[in-house]
Parts: sequence; structure tokens; C-alpha cells
Amino acid sequence: MDDVDDMRDAGLDWIEKMLRELKVGRVDQLCLAACKAPVKDNLGAWLWESIKMVRDYTDLAKKMRDETKALKTQLIGSQQKVVDLQDELLSSKTDQLAALQTTVADTVKAELASVQEAVQTKIHSSWNEVAAKGLSQGFASAAKIKEAVKSAVAEDEKSKNFMIFGKEEAPNEDIVTTVAEIMEDLNEKPRVMECTRVGTSERGKSRPIKVQLTSSDAVSNVLRNAKLLKNSCNNKATFIGPDRSKEERAEHKKLVDKMRTMMEDQPDKYHFIRGGAIRSVKK
Repeated sequence: MDDVDDMRDAGLDWIEKMLRELKVGRVDQLCLAACKAPVKDNLGAWLWESIKMVRDYTDLAKKMRDETKALKTQLIGSQQKVVDLQDELLSSKTDQLAALQTTVADTVKAELASVQEAVQTKIHSSWNEVAAKGLSQGFASAAKIKEAVKSAVAEDEKSKNFMIFGKEEAPNEDIVTTVAEIMEDLNEKPRVMECTRVGTSERGKSRPIKVQLTSSDAVSNVLRNAKLLKNSCNNKATFIGPDRSKEERAEHKKLVDKMRTMMEDQPDKYHFIRGGAIRSVKK
């Protein structure tokens, strides 16, 4: 890079020198008549200097080409090293997984042997009592685990949903477009997996809209910006809330009713619901 800068500066100096001798202020003012003015010796010297500069530029270009080729070779070598390291890492992880599987299998075998020994010794109970108690506890634990897993999965799925209330329901509406317009008022463009009206259709009533997104974080962003709908022209009467169960909706309604009472009794404070509880701050 220093060689390029030096040659560029030398070229600019040469051009300025030539323009001064031709008595021309700028390159765009140069004309054929001005170039005929210098004597033959001057023109010869300038030609020789220009040839040398072209030669120097050619040598520099060749040098840069060779250096670039060498850098490409080094880059290819580095990339191959990365690939080799990745292969080694995958191989290492495979070995670790195999070792872990062996350890788990040995542990399970040891636990089974321990249980079998405990049953056979009949400590503090007969063999039948131990077997009956073990089977009873086993079934109870399995049921609890199954119920816990089912509850966790349902909770995770529900966290990816939110509800839209108060949006007028039109015949043959395009529900996808309706949801997209509401999201636009929130300055949000989430990836909507599914959206549909829920509940039984009744004349004169608008059913809420259930919307499913790709993640609970995306739902949190929508809920955080839901307050922007109060400034919307077309969705001012629309509001957004979490996807709650029937029991959760009942509990939330109790909180809302209690908060309204607090707003009347304590008008000097702001009251809001957060984390399943009513919070208040001074205005």
C-alpha cells in the first residue's frame, strides 16, 4: 500500500510540473495547441518520464498480483485447517457421547441391581408389600411426570399465542389481512403461524382473534406495544391481551375489577397490573 501511495504522489507531482511548464492551470484546460508549444527536448523528456512511470506501475501491478495469489493460497490453507478442526471436534463429540451412553447404561444397571437387592432382603416388609408399594409409587410417579410434561408443553404453546379483542367481524373477512393491519399499527412484522376467530359466531357480536407466532419473545414484543393501538385510526377500539385459560381469565377479571375500585379510591396514583398483581405509583 505504501508503494502505491508513493507512485500516486510521484505521478501527481509529475502532472503538476508538466502543467506548470505548459502554463496550464488544470488538466481540463489542456489543449493541442498548448502541447505543441514545448520544444522537442522537453517533449522527449516528458515521454521518457511517462514511459518509466508506466513501467513502474506495471511492475507494481505484477507484485500486487503475486501477493494476492499468495494471500489466496494462505486463505485456502487456513480454511482447510478450520475444516480439519471441525472434523476433529465432531469426532471428539462422538467419542464423548459414546462414553456418556456407556456411563448412563452402567448407572442404570447399578440402580436396578440395588433395587433388586433391596426387594430381595425384604427390609421392614414382606416381599408382597414391597412389590405392591413399589408398583403403586411407580404408577403415581409416572402419572405425575406425564401430567407435568403435558402441562409444560401446553404452557409453552400458549406463550406463543395472543388474543385480539374488539375487532369488528365482517362477513367473508380476510383474517390474515386484518391481523397484518393491526400489527402494522404496532410497528411489528412478526411471522404469523396461524390466526382464527374463536368461539361461537353470534349476530351483532365480534369474536376474539387468536394469533399464533413463532416464539414467546415475538408475542412479548406485540404485548409490549399493544398500547399504541389507542392512537390508531382504524383500531382504536381494539385491544390485545395474552392467551389465558378460563380460570386465568376469571382471575384477571377480579384484578381488573379491584384495580377499577382502587382508581376511584386513589385518583392520585397510577394503577396497573403486572406479574399477576396490581401495582401503584404516584402520578
